[in-house]
Amino acid sequence: MTQKQIGLIAVFSSYLLLAITVYRWQLFTHFTWTILLFKALVPIAFVLFCWSVTRLLKWPFWTALLLPTMLETASYFYIRHTIDVNRNADRHEVGVLDQWVNYRDVIQFNGNFASYSSDLGYILRPKSEGVFSSLEYSNVFKINSFGVRDDESSLDNPKLVFLGDSFTMGWGVDENQAYADLTGRKLGIKTLNAGISSYGTYREMLLFSKIKKDSVKLVVLQYCDNDHEENEARNEPQNQPQHLTARTFENTTTFNRINETYFPMRYTYFFVREKDLLKRIWTSPIQVFGEVGGALSAWINGRQLDTVTPQRIKTAAEMKVHTEYFFKSLAKIRKFYKGNIMVIHLDGLYIRPSMIPAFKAEAQRIGDTRLYFLDTEQLFQAKDYFPVDGHINASGHAKVSDALTKVISEQQLLTR
Repeated sequence: MTQKQIGLIAVFSSYLLLAITVYRWQLFTHFTWTILLFKALVPIAFVLFCWSVTRLLKWPFWTALLLPTMLETASYFYIRHTIDVNRNADRHEVGVLDQWVNYRDVIQFNGNFASYSSDLGYILRPKSEGVFSSLEYSNVFKINSFGVRDDESSLDNPKLVFLGDSFTMGWGVDENQAYADLTGRKLGIKTLNAGISSYGTYREMLLFSKIKKDSVKLVVLQYCDNDHEENEARNEPQNQPQHLTARTFENTTTFNRINETYFPMRYTYFFVREKDLLKRIWTSPIQVFGEVGGALSAWINGRQLDTVTPQRIKTAAEMKVHTEYFFKSLAKIRKFYKGNIMVIHLDGLYIRPSMIPAFKAEAQRIGDTRLYFLDTEQLFQAKDYFPVDGHINASGHAKVSDALTKVISEQQLLTR
């Protein structure tokens, strides 16, 4: 066998190993040791592929280490460019990075912060503390004994309780930047932030039922479009309950470990997998090089990609279903809490329209006079969101807090 033939076999073998990590990554998600194996195989596969190619081309050995390093460095700085150039843009255009949400650490399944609950699926681990971070944020999370992101004293006689998902919890911002904390300080009252990432209205109801409510004068209830799946599943008797078992919770926290920390070649791997480069470089090379050229051109010229992301617009039928199951969950809250509730809708930048007008019409139809609404659809600009992550940032939280403080004060919702 000639040296050239050996070189070609090495190229093919290393390419196959890289393809396994890209197209069969699910094989590595079941155990901690397979997660560690995956994180080791990814950089090994890239280095071996570069080594086999450079060996075939008779390049110096050190280029086999230089090429992966250059690729990863370029990938990282391209990501930083995409984030920076979109921060103050009128509209976010992040290209393939809109898929980063599938690669980020998820706090409710992070072993440092997550705790299993038989009825809620999970809560934040009581009395845990740590740093939760991704490409656009790094924040300290301190969890009280109840399993929510607030201090211990907030559990004693809060006057205002916030229910919601990651927007309310303060995903991506410090605790004192979250609108729950800001609103309490502006109003000069004790508040409890009971927002937990990915909770729908139904689980928010279950969580609220566990809170001592004697002192509560107002609840701010935040809705997100992805609440609908949980609300429908939990409110339909014929559906299997959407209960997360201890086993599935453990499996999901194991899977999440892939994204909890950086591993070598992580950013390059992201682009290779999401752009399907290992296949497309053979099936549509001209298109691949065109996309790479367009991205490089935008990077060099310090501008956004020349694309237009379409808005995700809900139909009237979809809004009707959202409204139906939101109010079915709300009816269960009304069984044990008759006081004032302020409903707000917070969601990703490109999801329209707001659910508030539909919710308001339904409240008038059923005659619930202690329901109040804040429509935030026109409140934000693109700069109030994290471009890649999609949650509202500190300026977004400040705007929500200002609007809430104004409405609560004007309508005297804490004294009615």
